[in-house]
Amino acid sequence: MLKSSSLTFVFIYIFPVFMLGGAVFGIYSSWIEGTPESLSFAKSMTVMTLWISFFLIQMPFRLKYIEAHEDCLQIKSFGKQFKIEYRDIYWISKFDLTSPWSMTIKYRDNDTGFDRKISFMPSQNDQRLFHDDAMTEFIKYRVKEENSNFSEDQQPSTMKNFLFLFLLSLPFIALTFYFMKDSIMI
Repeated sequence: MLKSSSLTFVFIYIFPVFMLGGAVFGIYSSWIEGTPESLSFAKSMTVMTLWISFFLIQMPFRLKYIEAHEDCLQIKSFGKQFKIEYRDIYWISKFDLTSPWSMTIKYRDNDTGFDRKISFMPSQNDQRLFHDDAMTEFIKYRVKEENSNFSEDQQPSTMKNFLFLFLLSLPFIALTFYFMKDSIMI
């Protein structure tokens, strides 16, 4: 049996709260100072906090603690437990350029009939850039055995995901620099 990272609890419950709380405190501190430089800094940080919050808010809902057994995946989330059969998994994808690294699994939920996605964090000691960790390799091996339709070609492209996120972030980056122009001293 392989398990996802023990840090999963931290990244579900603690990390998003402290990141957003720290950003809001920094924005508020800059805002109440009232100087033009601090106000422009507060505006730029507000824009970046909005961008980051899109990811931090969904982290607790998608990130799960997973145990990979021979017959299925055992998922633990918010005190609930459920299983995912290997034959119901469509693809497993990793986005290498993030930290913490997380894997996304798309599967068919037999209870509702809908396709769903969940994420898990592999063990920190086993992560390798542009290669799968031991748990992901095991899951892919079991899926290939049980699902004849599984193909790694169906997985989302890491490069397309990176380019998509980069293009979506451009307006936020431009607004941040626009607001920062008053606070940058040359």
